[in-house]
Amino acid sequence: MIDKLKVINFLQDFGCARLSHLQKLNNAPTDNFKNILFDNVVSKKGDVFVHNTKKIDDDMLVALDILCKYKDRLTTFHKGYYPIIITFLSRENLVYHIIVANNENKKGIVKHINNISLLPKADKLILAFPDGNELENINCELPFLYCTYPNLKILNLKYIESS
Repeated sequence: MIDKLKVINFLQDFGCARLSHLQKLNNAPTDNFKNILFDNVVSKKGDVFVHNTKKIDDDMLVALDILCKYKDRLTTFHKGYYPIIITFLSRENLVYHIIVANNENKKGIVKHINNISLLPKADKLILAFPDGNELENINCELPFLYCTYPNLKILNLKYIESS
């Protein structure tokens, strides 16, 4: 039985999540999470659950896609502050920042990444961009994974070899 208050609090913190995200992060692959749709606290639009004080955030949905891929490695996670969408701690005690860029902010995101001292400390970065055009513009001291969404195709193998 999933603690519905825990799921509602998660949605309040993160704003929105797909059904597949809730299932993966709560180890509940067959739960439809309809029990959280009461009192207009959470609504559902397609397969996305949204807290009533938030709106659907496409960058958050991409970050949650990535987080779910690391589910078996993470010990804890929390919402980050711009430009970091989510920060998580792995079982190896490594801090990862997930940063998602879109077409409107990708140049600014690259500037943040290249000036890593402006960001909270991390061991590795996971970067998601709408295309591969910015990969060559990133000069970051930290190991990073660069992927494109929506399919999360990894474009830099150097990160994988060093992790």
